[in-house]
Amino acid sequence: MGFVFYLVILALPFIAGAIIIWLLSTKLIKSRIIKILIVIGILIGVWVILSNIKYERPNDLCKEMTEISDNQSLVGLSKEEVEQVLGKPKYEFNDETRNLYAYYAGTLDKGSFLGNTTILFDCAYGCELRIVFDESDKVEYTSVELIP
Repeated sequence: MGFVFYLVILALPFIAGAIIIWLLSTKLIKSRIIKILIVIGILIGVWVILSNIKYERPNDLCKEMTEISDNQSLVGLSKEEVEQVLGKPKYEFNDETRNLYAYYAGTLDKGSFLGNTTILFDCAYGCELRIVFDESDKVEYTSVELIP
């Protein structure tokens, strides 16, 4: 179903164009106003379908962790405060100047999706929320990274 659906979506502008050309040249519909309204309806329908195609589909956890990272709502918190909010990290990395916590942040599917329907599926990535602490063990910044 996915491949055929994908071909139909790709061919949709050409199908719509053929229908529009047929509508404009047919003598079955005599009123120009009706022809123009049908053409406008077809163009709006094609635009709605094509504008709703998404190329990424994150799960709820990935959306939540991305929002946390984008808002930088953890910046300035201590390690203890971060652990109170998010729990123990998946892993911790320490070097001489910085510490890093990493948390599992869900999955992200890449491909072409129309609503919940998969048109063409490329691959799935794991997401990881990374929290970088400064020298005083306060959150300096956060980011969400894709893990193949």
